[in-house]
Amino acid sequence: MKIIKFSALWCADCIVMRPAWKEVAEKFPTLEVVEYDFDDQKEMAEKYGVTKVPHTILLTADDQVIQSYQGMKDKADLIKMIEENIGK
Repeated sequence: MKIIKFSALWCADCIVMRPAWKEVAEKFPTLEVVEYDFDDQKEMAEKYGVTKVPHTILLTADDQVIQSYQGMKDKADLIKMIEENIGK
């Protein structure tokens, strides 16, 4: 499973989520997490239909979208989401 995160420097919710994502990365060290800046990498945002940030996309190992959501999540929600989909 791979996670793609879209954020922006001006996004307050993205800034609030940074510590939670850091803890998630420590809990799942083998999880591949890729972050794209919404303003600098518009082509990736367009590819995944991202129009607002924060936006998180879970992908299978072969890059098929498992889940896509917009908005802020806390650490517990992020961990639950990953545990429910890990191995896909």
